[in-house]
Amino acid sequence: MRKLLIGILGAAVLAIAPAHAQTYNLTLAGASPGGLWSRIGLGLDKAMAKAYPGSTVTYQTGSGGIANAKLVQDNKVPMGIATDPELAAAVRGTGPFRGKPQKDLRVLVRVYAPAARFQLTHLLMNADVAKKLGINSMADFVKNASKLRVAVNRPGNMDGDVSLAFFKTNGLNPKKFRKLVRAASREMTKLILDRRIDALSVGLSFNHRRIREMAKGIPLLMLNQGKGAANRVAKQFGLERCKVLAKEYKFLHIDSHSVCFGAVIMANKSMSNKTAYDVTKAMLTQIEAFKSAHRALKKATTPQSIAQPSTAPHHPGAIKAYKEAGLM
Repeated sequence: MRKLLIGILGAAVLAIAPAHAQTYNLTLAGASPGGLWSRIGLGLDKAMAKAYPGSTVTYQTGSGGIANAKLVQDNKVPMGIATDPELAAAVRGTGPFRGKPQKDLRVLVRVYAPAARFQLTHLLMNADVAKKLGINSMADFVKNASKLRVAVNRPGNMDGDVSLAFFKTNGLNPKKFRKLVRAASREMTKLILDRRIDALSVGLSFNHRRIREMAKGIPLLMLNQGKGAANRVAKQFGLERCKVLAKEYKFLHIDSHSVCFGAVIMANKSMSNKTAYDVTKAMLTQIEAFKSAHRALKKATTPQSIAQPSTAPHHPGAIKAYKEAGLM
């Protein structure tokens, strides 16, 4: 009788116990190790592990959003990070995709919104050169182009494409510069500090350490690229116009209009609705775990910013999670 009772109780416990929770082992394609994107990978890993114990997200280093879009499109990785202009180029078949739209890309979550100003296009000048040439505005900059040595980001990086588009939108052919250098942000910083260039256009977070380094080493001036130009460049690259107030930088004398980049996590449309839903829901319900991965994410990340749309459509599974949360 005692054995029978134990057997009945055991069966009852099994009947009411929940089914084994879903676990995931996913890969997220990013860029270089040690940067903000690697911390985003860590944050997603934390959120998934907390939402679905035993789950992991492995951050895969790589060449950045352009390469990641192709990897996700070809189902080589389940998820990848891309900035807004990289995603826009992929889905539109522009820029490096040359008439080949990546039609299967879908957005799961936005990892940071343009409003966070994590990548803001700065047009910075050596203030001594600007004073010598009488440059106080974008019009002055265009007028004196033939006397200027200017740097933008290296070929293959869409940050450089955005900078060149700003020049063209303001009526300036970059070939008119005395010298145009294509270099990474670290090299650009060294070049302007060594006075081997006079100006640079680069997408960096607001008050980035490289900007502080430049301002400490030389007198610096930031130029306003214009509201109209910012609107046109934003539309061209899937960005948002953003603003820096004069009081926010000591070397900015008037409010400045520019463009800001956001970034998203992409998946292929073939990802199951359940997986897309679970990843999105983990980000929403375990948002504090995600934000703990980097101090820059703490103030900028909200459920509303996570759900903000981009140029590619959301995955249906993500849409379900956003609708449940009242965000869509």
